[in-house]
Amino acid sequence: MIQSSHRYLPITWLLVIFILISAIITGISTKGIMASSGAALLTLLSVVFALLQGTRRYGWRGILIFLVVAFVFGNFYENLSIATGFPFGNYYYTSALGPKLIYTPLFINIAYFQMAFIAWNLSGPLIEHYSNNNNRMLFIQPLVASFIMVMWDVVIDPWSSTVSHAWRWKDGGAYFGVPFSNYLGWFLCVFSILFTFSVYTKYFQKDIIPKIIKKSNYWVQMVLVYYSWVILLLLKALNTPFHQRITDLAGQSWHVQQIYQVGGLVGLYSVVPIGLLVLIKVFNPHSLKQF
Repeated sequence: MIQSSHRYLPITWLLVIFILISAIITGISTKGIMASSGAALLTLLSVVFALLQGTRRYGWRGILIFLVVAFVFGNFYENLSIATGFPFGNYYYTSALGPKLIYTPLFINIAYFQMAFIAWNLSGPLIEHYSNNNNRMLFIQPLVASFIMVMWDVVIDPWSSTVSHAWRWKDGGAYFGVPFSNYLGWFLCVFSILFTFSVYTKYFQKDIIPKIIKKSNYWVQMVLVYYSWVILLLLKALNTPFHQRITDLAGQSWHVQQIYQVGGLVGLYSVVPIGLLVLIKVFNPHSLKQF
């Protein structure tokens, strides 16, 4: 059964509060540093959060392996696609995200880690698998977690690319300037990361249910961090006038408000239910008999 604990409350809850505040301020800002850099701050805070919680669940070695795997696969697939068009499509990164490793900003490779870790954790209750050893769910957990992570990307990608121009699609795309191939490529990339980590847990993690995931705070915080981007997009949808338009590199013009509204609605009816299902699972004592 889920147990309450205040042992780790100050630092992790402080991070979650800052993440939510960053999402809210970024969502309501139309100019200034938070309008341009709020998403980067939110991501960096989420990275710190994932490192802290990952250390408590998998130890420093385990979470650093997760980080390295996410970095390597993310950088490989991103650079491959920029060079060849496979698997995401034809695009390039602008200078908005800082220094690059080959064609891909270092920031992007680190950003993969934080949401991959959140998605990995949220998948556990959905398949009722809580052990750190992934022997029984070697393939299933990374498959489910990949869907959870791509849901998040469906929410944020049109804003990040078509509106913010952190990266730009050369040929445009039907989903507000983003091509269909992007999400298939994302699934391939994310599954590669998570399946590799799943193999690592099978052979190098003990078959235990760690104490940290028995704490209610752990799961509530995971869900709130996952929700932060939906909050951001919904606030932007409410705060952006309809007349604002933007044109992608293919010449297609879009209403900015519509991009925010669709992203927010997709999140509201995909990301939010996933979080609710996770909380229902972990707060239901019958689904946690192994605890």
